[in-house]
Amino acid sequence: MSNPFVPPPDRPSVNGPSRLPREARITAALINLADTLVDDFDPAEFFYRVAEHCMELLDIGDAGVMLAAPSGPLRLVAASSERVRLVELFELDASEGPCHSAFHQSAPVDHIIGAALSPRWPRFSARAHRSGYTSVHATPIRLRTETIGVLNLFQRTPGPLQQADRDLARALADATAISLLQQTTLDQHRTVRAQLQSALNSRTAIEQAKGFLCARHAVDPDTAFHRLRAHARHHHLLLVDLARDIVNGNFVLPPPPEAGTVPAKP
Repeated sequence: MSNPFVPPPDRPSVNGPSRLPREARITAALINLADTLVDDFDPAEFFYRVAEHCMELLDIGDAGVMLAAPSGPLRLVAASSERVRLVELFELDASEGPCHSAFHQSAPVDHIIGAALSPRWPRFSARAHRSGYTSVHATPIRLRTETIGVLNLFQRTPGPLQQADRDLARALADATAISLLQQTTLDQHRTVRAQLQSALNSRTAIEQAKGFLCARHAVDPDTAFHRLRAHARHHHLLLVDLARDIVNGNFVLPPPPEAGTVPAKP
């Protein structure tokens, strides 16, 4: 019997050429997601890594990660671009769409998006089409028997997600759930509920910092986020701590080098 998680030979991707064989990149990604047994585990950074691995390994145009605290609503915690973030937020606000359905049905959902008005999730379909997406594959993130979130994969080229990518998306969703469960063993007083709530709360601070940087340095949201994250990683800071310091005025992120200004001191 064949193993569904054995990838086929590399094929051209909309995300650019691969630097390593796909098997090596898959192995590296799963090891990276498993590396959560650390004292300074950063839930916000972890979910952005999940989205990044989806972009690197799957033939997709954008990725988003949604989570829900127990008994709470589904919320967005990571997105690969500002474009998909706005579509995901629209879907949550409209309470309709493949990602919303995949969470509540605890089953993968595929949806083809066309120019014609779709009878299934018409508002979401129209909004996603205007943003340049042609299909969505949503796979639930399950923790044991409980669905805690959804991995959302958006394509910009015609056709459904390849079966090999669907299988790998399932593996990445499972690895995400297992890593969250594994991390909770580091501290008996830390629960899955606290982890999820922390990630959801972190998202608010990060979005506030992005808006602040957009206004201060006249950059787009994607550039603001990449600079915020790059500074946190370079200086070994928690992403959410840096975001809160910026919003509270405790730290001034230096302007981009091309701005021609002298970097401000904290």
